[in-house]
Amino acid sequence: MLELNKIYNLSWQEGLSQIDDNSIDLIIIDPPYLTTSEKWDKQEQVNEELSKQLFRVAKDNCSLYVWCGIGEKSQSLIRWFPIFNKDWFFKDLITWKKQRGIGMRKGWLYTREEIMWFVKDNHSFTWNIKLQYTDELRINLLNYAKAKSNYKRITNVWTDINESTLQGGAGNSECKLHFTPKPIKALERIIKLHTKENDLILDTFMGSGSTALVAKNLNRQFIGFENNEEYYKIACNRIDQHV
Repeated sequence: MLELNKIYNLSWQEGLSQIDDNSIDLIIIDPPYLTTSEKWDKQEQVNEELSKQLFRVAKDNCSLYVWCGIGEKSQSLIRWFPIFNKDWFFKDLITWKKQRGIGMRKGWLYTREEIMWFVKDNHSFTWNIKLQYTDELRINLLNYAKAKSNYKRITNVWTDINESTLQGGAGNSECKLHFTPKPIKALERIIKLHTKENDLILDTFMGSGSTALVAKNLNRQFIGFENNEEYYKIACNRIDQHV
C-alpha cells in the first residue's frame, strides 16, 4: 500500500496497481474530456480496466464520483457511463449550473457540467443524512410536520456553487493553476456527505490538487495520482502550503 496523504507523479495504471483491495472510502475523478487544446487532454483515459481497478480498491461503502460533460464538444458522459455502469451501481447524475457560459454563436449557451454518482454496494454506501440539507428554510413548515429537518434538501442540480469557489476565485491568478479546475465547495459537499474524519479518499487524476487539499482541510486522508509532471508539482506545492 502506498504512503497516505501524498500525491504521486504516476499514471492511474501505475498507481492503482499499488493500492490494496477494499481500502478506499470515496473516489472522486476528473479524467480528461478530450475537449481542450491542452496536450494532456488528447488521450482517452477512461476504459473498462480503470473501472474494474477502482471497483477493486473500493470498500463496500465507497461511492465513485466522475466529473464529465455533455454537449457538442463534450460527450464524455455518453462515452463513460456504459463503462462504469458495468461494475458500479448507478445512483444519480448531478448537474453543476455555472454562472458563466461558453458555446458557439449559433446554439444554446453552455452553462453546465455533470457529475455521475455510482456506488459499489447499493445497500451499504455511506451517506451522512444530517448533511443533506441546505441553509434554506422550507417555505411552509406546516406541510412538513414529519420532515427530519426544517431546511430544504440539496438537489441533484447545484445552482449555489459558482466559479468564485474555484482555486482562489474567478479572475484570480490561482484559477490558472489548471485549465479545468473544479470548485472547492462541490468537493467539500461530496466529501462531507460520504466520509467521516480519517476516511481515505482517492483521486487518480489529481490535476492541481483540489481533492487532496479539501480532504486535508476536512481531516480526511488521501491518495492522489497526477501523470503530468507540471501539475504534479503544482499540486504538491498547494498541499505543502495548505492553500
